[in-house]
Amino acid sequence: MDERLAQFIDDHPDAAMITLRPDGSAHAARIEVALVQGRLWSSGAPALARTGNLRRDPRGTLFVFAPPPDPRWAGLATTVRLLDGPDAPDLHVRLMRARHGSAAPAGMVLAHDDAVGGDRPWLPDEYRAHVRAEKRLIYDFTVTRAYGNY
Repeated sequence: MDERLAQFIDDHPDAAMITLRPDGSAHAARIEVALVQGRLWSSGAPALARTGNLRRDPRGTLFVFAPPPDPRWAGLATTVRLLDGPDAPDLHVRLMRARHGSAAPAGMVLAHDDAVGGDRPWLPDEYRAHVRAEKRLIYDFTVTRAYGNY
């Protein structure tokens, strides 16, 4: 991934993720992405349709976009590895810190909480327990092709 694409993703973490259903039709979902030590990651869960699709076929396409009126976008052809081992809670802490940077209070992790309907600060161990309870996993994208006007 070149520097220009990496900067575009850092500046614009909103994306649509397209996976393939068993019948070959496309399934789209909105996600947020972040670069973690040069790897493109997002958070997921076992029960999501996209996770099931990726377990069967690891190909996925990302459409990363800037908010209007900025017309820039990037299309990314990827293969996706699911990181769902015992280190998933620690990987999520790394992902959220990369995603939110200095927006989190010192020593905290800024991440989504369904109970409040948005992001909130978590103590790291509290967030790890939350990730464990929800059996969350990481989508680890390998970009095989990038295109667009980013």
